[in-house]
Amino acid sequence: MIGLGIDTGGTCTDAVIYDLAQNTVLASAKTPTTKEDLKTGIRNVLDRLPQDLLNSCQTLALSTTLATNACVEGKWGNGKLILIGLDRNTFESSWHKYGIPASDDIYLLVCRLTPSPDNCAEPDWDAFRKDMKEFVRGCDCVSIVQLFAREYHGQHEQHAADIVREITDIPVILGHHLFPDRNILRRGTGALLNARLIPVIYEFLRAVRRVLEEFRLDLPLLIMRSDGHLMSSDYTALHPVETLLCGPAASTMGALSMTGAKRAVVVDMGGTTTDISIIRNGQPLRIEGGIQIAKWKTFVKGLYVDTFALGGDTEVLFDSSGKVSLGTQRILPLAMLSAAYPSVKNQLMELDKYDSPYPVPVHEFFLLLKEPDPDAGLSDIEYRICGALKNGPLRRENLASAISRDIYTMKTERLEQAGYILRSGLTPTDIMHIRGDFAEYDRSASMLGAEFMARSLTLTVDELCETVYTLVQKRLYCNLVRILLDTEYSLFQGNTPSEQIRQLIEKSFESARKGERNSFSAGFFSDAVLIGIGAPVHLFLEPVARMLHTRAVIPEHASVANAVGAVVGNVSASVTAQIRPDPVSAENFRVITQETSAVFTDYDESIAYARELIEKAAEELLIQKGGKPPFSTSFSQNKQEAPVDGSMLFLAEYITVTKTGKAF
Repeated sequence: MIGLGIDTGGTCTDAVIYDLAQNTVLASAKTPTTKEDLKTGIRNVLDRLPQDLLNSCQTLALSTTLATNACVEGKWGNGKLILIGLDRNTFESSWHKYGIPASDDIYLLVCRLTPSPDNCAEPDWDAFRKDMKEFVRGCDCVSIVQLFAREYHGQHEQHAADIVREITDIPVILGHHLFPDRNILRRGTGALLNARLIPVIYEFLRAVRRVLEEFRLDLPLLIMRSDGHLMSSDYTALHPVETLLCGPAASTMGALSMTGAKRAVVVDMGGTTTDISIIRNGQPLRIEGGIQIAKWKTFVKGLYVDTFALGGDTEVLFDSSGKVSLGTQRILPLAMLSAAYPSVKNQLMELDKYDSPYPVPVHEFFLLLKEPDPDAGLSDIEYRICGALKNGPLRRENLASAISRDIYTMKTERLEQAGYILRSGLTPTDIMHIRGDFAEYDRSASMLGAEFMARSLTLTVDELCETVYTLVQKRLYCNLVRILLDTEYSLFQGNTPSEQIRQLIEKSFESARKGERNSFSAGFFSDAVLIGIGAPVHLFLEPVARMLHTRAVIPEHASVANAVGAVVGNVSASVTAQIRPDPVSAENFRVITQETSAVFTDYDESIAYARELIEKAAEELLIQKGGKPPFSTSFSQNKQEAPVDGSMLFLAEYITVTKTGKAF
């Protein structure tokens, strides 16, 4: 079978045509992602593939960073959350710990719910119905989460959903269908994110389908999940929160497929960020609990991924003291800007007049991405900035002159953050052009920008280039050491390294880079191979691997590994049952699943019943997610006990069955 894989990232859209029987890439392509119209980027990447091979594709798998970017940037739909059974004092004292905004988007339906459904009080459903008419107005989606959802089998969620559906036809998602876990606020966080992401994923899927129609491709469509497995487009449409961090998950699965590594660190360097994942015993490391993205703590199951600001488009900064540094923001490389706007080069040539160090980055440009609406709430100066950029990008000094301001008081940060304008300047991508390591765009523009910065720092261009490459290696090395400490030693797990540890890591980098061996020096060693993914990573990973006394592997198709990872994935579904002492008679055992509960006098009978029930439920869920036979099955059990008076008291046992099937 021939499969098509597409990855829509923050910077580039990648595609591969893959022979699933031979595990071979037949063709690949890469184009810039067009955030303003995703169809354009997807159409462009398909245009670059051999059309005869494209027409032979029988299925399509996708990965995307759109959900992750939406969480980080706060650009999503108008989703709302209903919490049932949580009192207001508890909510107000704890919501901030999970990233939930205390806003009008949260409705608390107060009622008394206990772990025993026989001892509860019903909500005021009439008042709820009345309130919903205003609450759901203008809303894109509503998620509903109740306290003790497992014990009640989500019955209050279902009743509330029925009422909401009487009022509106927007999607309504039940929390116990998203997450089986206990903590209502963490479940609520993921459920609210899910509601807000539904319009985002809808637009993405619609863009993909429209492009497929243009190419006359009728393909079944699956999307990568955060845990490295795939799910159907219909399932994704209602569960978009499960695509969080699916881009790094796809790169991890692609690295595994292309290398077969048993112990490795996957380093995926893109234009904006570098994502790190871990492979142990031939399997990706998974996180305990759930994914945290920005401030949002969720129960979304996923692979361990650590992300930091480092990519080909990371800004190169300098200060008046003569220090070069890497920032954390993504900007447009000068080479790319000049290739699209030839007038940029003439403005860069104006920098020749600066023959001594200059404290302001006058080599930077601003480009208009979209015009603000009259009611966007911008200041007069901000509207004038956008107006001055309508005819093309302007260098900082020229823009200030166009709006009659000086370069020191012209503020552009709000416009950049809101996505109205984009800043352009010197980046590692420009340095790659100067050194001949990359030659896609306008090298002369990169050189003009670098010459200005070098003069300002009293360096040669070669010295500046070497400094930037060293800074990229340093950020990569220091973060790899931090991540390996976090994943290998419980002492460091989940904690930011202290200032002393941070300085020790930086000292070890300098010693390793220079090959110094003093009478006493610190060093870090790893036997995990470093697998490089992403277009620029090969330039920096090999020296960093040597510093860690290991080796780097750059697969043949490393630049499109995310697309490979998507198309080689399978489909998986897990269902968990809880067995605990029955509240009515502690000598009996109650089996609780998402949809039902039953009481047994014999423990072994309760175990057998639970396994049979959830195995069937897992297979049904697997089919719903798009899985195809043959299916494989695995079980896991986790018994919880507590010491009481010299013996162990049985608290509960959790049984999980996982079904895995083919995607295509």
